[in-house]
Amino acid sequence: MGLPRPPEDFDRIYSPPEPPAPARRSRRFTLLLAAGAVAAVAAVALVLLPGGDPGGGAAPGGTASPAPVPDGTSGSPHRRYSALPPACGTVSERTVRRLVPDGRPTSSGNATFGYCGYGSASGEARWLSVDLRLYTAVGAFTPEQSAQRHFDIKWTLAGRSTEERTVTLEALPGLGDQAYRWFKVDRHRPLAIGEVAVRTGNVVVTAGYSEPVAGTEPSPRQRERCLAEAAAIAREVLGRLG
Repeated sequence: MGLPRPPEDFDRIYSPPEPPAPARRSRRFTLLLAAGAVAAVAAVALVLLPGGDPGGGAAPGGTASPAPVPDGTSGSPHRRYSALPPACGTVSERTVRRLVPDGRPTSSGNATFGYCGYGSASGEARWLSVDLRLYTAVGAFTPEQSAQRHFDIKWTLAGRSTEERTVTLEALPGLGDQAYRWFKVDRHRPLAIGEVAVRTGNVVVTAGYSEPVAGTEPSPRQRERCLAEAAAIAREVLGRLG
């Protein structure tokens, strides 16, 4: 990730001078200089755009990095939040009992971060989790821009994850300002995981639901169920941000 990479230096190759048509040569040389200047400005603009991926490189293993998730509110005002609700209060008891019937909460947080997870007390591999992040202004970046940069980093890292095996990773339109959904399988346990991350204004919400893999490989039906549950949790959380 890191800071944006400065534009690369390009070696300009000059041909030896040719004597004929001085007027024609002067015009041609001027056009070449103008074209070179436009190309240089375009390259610098691509590197300096906020939230962009100046490297455009590939993820480890040869997998291309995912394109940035579109900002669904470009040109429209953002909602700005000043505080987070308690993470364990953002999901209804009914939802918890339906997904993790004997779930016990684990929580942590502070003024700008909140986490709540419900694990099965019986040892069954079911888990419901909520992660909240509140962003403030940093240097020249507004709270919304800070949140967007964090969201873009999450999206890029999801495409390069090594702890889980990604089955699908795609943008999720119609939810918040930016959103994606990610279905993955734990590499160490037969666990199917649905995750939805959403940015709304200067808050980033990550909701997850996991359950044991049905059989040796999760079916398309299990994948859609886990993703649908994660999206439903995310919507509950968004509704309680105030």
